[in-house]
Amino acid sequence: MRSDFSWDDAEPEILNTAWSLASGRSIYRSIDSPPFSFAAYPPLYYALVALQLTFTGLSFLPAKLVSILAALAIGWAMVRLNREWNAPAQDGKWAAFLLFLIPAFLYNAARSHPQMMAVALSIWSLVFFLHNRWLETAIISPLLAVLAFYTKQTEVALPLAMVIYLALRNRRRLVAFIATGAVAGLIPIFWLQNVTEGRFLLDTFRLANLAYMVWQIPGIFIHHAGPILLFIGLAMYISWGRLREKRWELIDLYLACVFLTTLVSLGRIGAHSQYVLELLVVVLLYLLRTTGLPSMRGRDLLLSFQILFLLIYAPAFIFLEEGPGDMARNRAAKQIYPLLKTGSGPILSQQASFALFSRGEVYVQLMHFTALSRAGLWNQEMLLREIDKETFSWVITEFPIEESIRSDDDQERFTPEVLDALRRNYRRRQKIGPYYLYGPRPPGS
Repeated sequence: MRSDFSWDDAEPEILNTAWSLASGRSIYRSIDSPPFSFAAYPPLYYALVALQLTFTGLSFLPAKLVSILAALAIGWAMVRLNREWNAPAQDGKWAAFLLFLIPAFLYNAARSHPQMMAVALSIWSLVFFLHNRWLETAIISPLLAVLAFYTKQTEVALPLAMVIYLALRNRRRLVAFIATGAVAGLIPIFWLQNVTEGRFLLDTFRLANLAYMVWQIPGIFIHHAGPILLFIGLAMYISWGRLREKRWELIDLYLACVFLTTLVSLGRIGAHSQYVLELLVVVLLYLLRTTGLPSMRGRDLLLSFQILFLLIYAPAFIFLEEGPGDMARNRAAKQIYPLLKTGSGPILSQQASFALFSRGEVYVQLMHFTALSRAGLWNQEMLLREIDKETFSWVITEFPIEESIRSDDDQERFTPEVLDALRRNYRRRQKIGPYYLYGPRPPGS
């Protein structure tokens, strides 16, 4: 971890929003003038990080600390739940440690992103709900579910499962549960809509709803949830049998809802490992409840194969899949930052850390605004004019703009028109690690 750089391109954009909030600027603002950025998530995570940034200054570390603590809180919740279900605390600890062998969980455990915090709030909402006391079921649990929603707006699987459960099993508490959730959820919406002049819902739902590609769902699911595919298959098989035999509990409904919402969400452009986080946690919780994990009597061979795969794949993920490229980006950043001190104009960077930590803000969130332009929700002519005026002192890409686009990630961030404008007005100065650095084309060249 570095305080001033992240190889993940989503992290600096999220930190940029929290920094804007810490600096007293509105995060739900018009996209008709630069800087071209908007808050794609509700404000809770941003606010918690911004509060820390007022003391630390601009840094990734406070944002990463929130995710680390959230990951540990999820582990604590697993221990608590297993103690209530099966008594031995060590089984819950075993499952909690196992989470960190799953690459998608490990990757997000120290990521500047609201997803881990949102999942932690949901899991603790489940903990209090299952205590089966009126105050915790009808008040504390829905409040935590609302907080999860105001951390990330897609955190709806657990509230949906709880409403179905109460409607079928305990209608007296259903009214109190819905009333608490409605009051706690709607009052902030009205307030946020008022203070942002209607931008809150527009930004977090309409503008955040980028392109959708159903054909990418299988690949993303296999890549990020595939490492525990045996556990997922077993959990779904057991749950189907329990539902047919009418032996189901809330955890069965939660598994079904989170599986469906996860699959649907994976079609969104930009879907990544954070989209499967809640599913990973719920699958392990479900197996703790139903199989006696980690012993899994009668299924020892399946358990052995699953653990063996994780013991092989987790190190391979670190040292082969993610590590080499990420460490190369870290080394390159150390060389690039001193160069960026030359020139005073904004920076157009595919890796937004460079713009944020050298100029204090991200001038344009490339993936979001490229998608908005293609959807007809934003006029890219404003950006094209800035490129033609050579407003940017540096342009940093992860591919040579003189050549064709190499990957889907690059295509998601640059339209053909933006690339043509860059080719006309900028010339390559250096290549450092995986980054290509361009400056304004000299007159007459």
